[in-house]
Amino acid sequence: MTYVVLSVAVLAVLASATLPTLRRLPHRPLLLTALIIVALTAVFDPLIVAAGIVDYDEALISGVRVAGAPIEDVAYALGTVMLVPTLWTLLAAPGRDEEG
Repeated sequence: MTYVVLSVAVLAVLASATLPTLRRLPHRPLLLTALIIVALTAVFDPLIVAAGIVDYDEALISGVRVAGAPIEDVAYALGTVMLVPTLWTLLAAPGRDEEG
């Protein structure tokens, strides 16, 4: 299984599980968070790959790289943007106002 197939499968499962909650949340903060997380991923993932901390099997990646890191790494960032706000919302203390 390639990283692309795995990434798409995991993102599809996450999307189906998180979209009902994410639709109730304000969209602007989610989009801003996504942009920041993807930007940080674009900056730090190539450094991590260049340092040899993480390595990828060339046969399993798409071949598309952003500054040395496989584009598939963006899937982790997108998954985080979906999962963390959903868990934060669902695990909030009972009776606590979701707005503040």
